[in-house]
Amino acid sequence: MKFAMKLAFAACLMLVMGLQAQAAQAKSFVLLPFEVHAPQNYSYLSKAVPSTLMGRLSATGATGTMGPRAAGSAAEARKFIGGADYALWGTVSVMGNDCTIVLNSVDKKGSTWTNTAQGPMSALNATVQRLAGAFSSEVLGVAGAAAASRGGRSDIIRNETGQTESYLNPQFRYQGNSADGSRIRSQRLKDEMVDMAVADFNGDGRNEIAILHDHRLVIYKWGNDGRLGKLGEITISRSNLNFSMRAIDLNRDGAKDLVVATFEEENNRPYTYFYGFRGNKFTEVAKRCSYFASVINLPPSYQPTLVGQGWDSIKLFAPGVHIMVKQNGSYGLGQRINLPSGANVFNVAWLPGKNGDQLVMLTDDERLKIFQGANQTLIHTTMERFSGSATGMEHYKGMPGLGVDRNYQMPSKYFAPMRLIVADIGHTGEYTLLVNKPISTAAQIFDRYRYFPQGEVHALFWDGVGLGLKWKTRRIRGSVAAVDLADFNNDGILDLVVGLNTSPDLGVGSRQCIVTAYPLDVSQMNPNAPADLSDFEVTPNY
Repeated sequence: MKFAMKLAFAACLMLVMGLQAQAAQAKSFVLLPFEVHAPQNYSYLSKAVPSTLMGRLSATGATGTMGPRAAGSAAEARKFIGGADYALWGTVSVMGNDCTIVLNSVDKKGSTWTNTAQGPMSALNATVQRLAGAFSSEVLGVAGAAAASRGGRSDIIRNETGQTESYLNPQFRYQGNSADGSRIRSQRLKDEMVDMAVADFNGDGRNEIAILHDHRLVIYKWGNDGRLGKLGEITISRSNLNFSMRAIDLNRDGAKDLVVATFEEENNRPYTYFYGFRGNKFTEVAKRCSYFASVINLPPSYQPTLVGQGWDSIKLFAPGVHIMVKQNGSYGLGQRINLPSGANVFNVAWLPGKNGDQLVMLTDDERLKIFQGANQTLIHTTMERFSGSATGMEHYKGMPGLGVDRNYQMPSKYFAPMRLIVADIGHTGEYTLLVNKPISTAAQIFDRYRYFPQGEVHALFWDGVGLGLKWKTRRIRGSVAAVDLADFNNDGILDLVVGLNTSPDLGVGSRQCIVTAYPLDVSQMNPNAPADLSDFEVTPNY
């Protein structure tokens, strides 16, 4: 009898607990945009903080929707509550490097709840986490916000903290080490890297790594032993210096070909070479041409397109960028592309957007300019400088017809723009621009100093006013020479691939190169999950 009573009591207790859990999971809320009391550069927090809260609260089993606009009071917030149980609103205040977040809620009966949390901007995610935990436990009756599992809701820039962590990549959060699988590093390779591309070059359905040096082009594959194995090598030109390399399938055979732009060191005259590597053998897809050539994804289809530009003895680049057409076994200039002044075949990319596309151009002083509309109207210029390539062409500026006095005039140097990568990594419909930001104190004093000791890869997005920082890598030791986005080791996971130049000696002698890859596991990411912009060291005006 006693056993039966204990059993019945246990069953009732489990039933009550189950009903309570079910009630907690049934809670719903409307989350309104936050008011931001901070400089204009922090306006993105109005939606970023609620998006982060949405992810944390959804992990508890509650369901939420985003409201249309901010509210300033409980009465105003209740207008948006609809069929939900709660309406949430709040404010974000930024003072220096610190922020204060106030979270408010009101239910259908008018009962209110308020909580405030403070912390540094660099730990914004932790501050939001504390508020989400307080609301979950005090209002929803859940003992802390449950961390989302790796198989649960996720987005490309959504991270979780706690025992079960979900990252785009731990190296992007100032966490991770060489043994956690978040970074793949090759052995050191001799000679300095000029450029790099990752694609299927031999037609076997697997990606290879092409590395361009001053005169040589070498193609590697990533082996099971965790090292790069050489597949082939060719000397492009013994007299010319290599300047840039891009990949494109020129003959439509399913394997990528390589477009290598070179220049004569004496007068900067360009010669571009076209190589295929099908069957692990280098072949000339076309005869070399006397133009600067590169590859641009042109709107509206954004398909890779071979483009070219002539040489100018004074300005270096002749006016006009053209689509290249094949003529008599080589490539010549075809239709001209509408581009703003200062654009060339290496320094432009289009950033698609819901309200129109933006043209991004890297200037000679390595700032980013944004143009919009058919008339290419300039709408934004960054204060920060990007790219940071060490490969450059020296040229003397002068007036046409007057010549150049090289005895007294200092030459200018045009540095090769790194590839401007535009990608929708998480298939969310929002495109970001991946670009390197070099970091060096000496470079701020000496304009021609290019041996940057470290750098960061930034993912930038157009917020309607300027380029905002979506995420960035931790600082990368070494001079970043090239960046690509591809499956580096053929494991089915997209990688952010970074080519680095380093020197084992003090100074700039004996330069070597290394390839580092950061896996970006987007297979478990839900494009409908809210974006968490706070875990990736987001710092405006960096």
